[in-house]
Amino acid sequence: MVAPRTMLRLIFWLVPVTFALASPGFAVITAAEDVETTEIKRVRVTRDQIYAAEGDAPLHCDIYEPADRVAGKALPAVVVVHGGAWASGNKRVVAGYATQLAQAGAIAVAINYRHAPAAKFPAQVDDLRRALIWVTDQQQTLAIDVKRIGIFGYSAGGHLACLIATLVDEPIDRVLTTSNWAADDSRWKKIPRVRAVVAGGPPCDFSDWPPDNMGLAYFLGGSRSELPQVYEAASPTSFASAGDCPIAFVHGERDAIVPIASSRSLYDAQRSFGVESEFTMVEKQGHMVTFLHPQTNATLLEFMRQRLLLDE
Repeated sequence: MVAPRTMLRLIFWLVPVTFALASPGFAVITAAEDVETTEIKRVRVTRDQIYAAEGDAPLHCDIYEPADRVAGKALPAVVVVHGGAWASGNKRVVAGYATQLAQAGAIAVAINYRHAPAAKFPAQVDDLRRALIWVTDQQQTLAIDVKRIGIFGYSAGGHLACLIATLVDEPIDRVLTTSNWAADDSRWKKIPRVRAVVAGGPPCDFSDWPPDNMGLAYFLGGSRSELPQVYEAASPTSFASAGDCPIAFVHGERDAIVPIASSRSLYDAQRSFGVESEFTMVEKQGHMVTFLHPQTNATLLEFMRQRLLLDE
């Protein structure tokens, strides 16, 4: 369960400042604004590709590929989703993880998504869905194996990833509670089945949020007493079932922004249904340090190697 006072800190989390403090292995990759493609650390990076558009506002992604990849060989793809309380952050803050994935033999696609409060839930989930569709549309152009697609997200990004993971086997009426798309939207048939999710420090259960507290209204549109169905729909734990995509959770033991009990609630629910999810606790560390911790990167790479067969 997530204590209100600690969850409220998500709203005021200065993500761009914190995530810029990268460790030596996770330096944020930068490039001149007029350079679209660059190579660094054996990785080819193509920046600011448009994966979808919402009105006049395009949504961009950066593509990370192994620089020495064998031409024509299809590789697994991992969509990488930044954190920031659904209200801030961008694809550059997860550049280190995208680079590591590409070095391990995957195509990593780091995305931007619409931010609250201008765009409220479930806009961000739909954006992740559109990114997944875009990845499959690039099957030929980027030589992607669409049967080996994963997601990595941290904090708010981990929350979005967990929703996708738990919705894969849900009936359409439940899925529609997490989307602004109509039931007959042709895009539903284009979403690939995700095979592996790694979620760092994700909030997974809003069921105990105080009924009249407005702390999440900027994201969910109101209080839990006003919008109980929205709070349920935004909680990945409410969708836990036997057909879920397996998730590797990574959470700091002393996380005071998203307490470890939050992701534990989903992990325990999935395991009770027999889902082969895993849980890694980073001892004595909080939310921000865990983002930069070597254990998070090790868990990500090992789980993706197992589930997506990297390096094969």
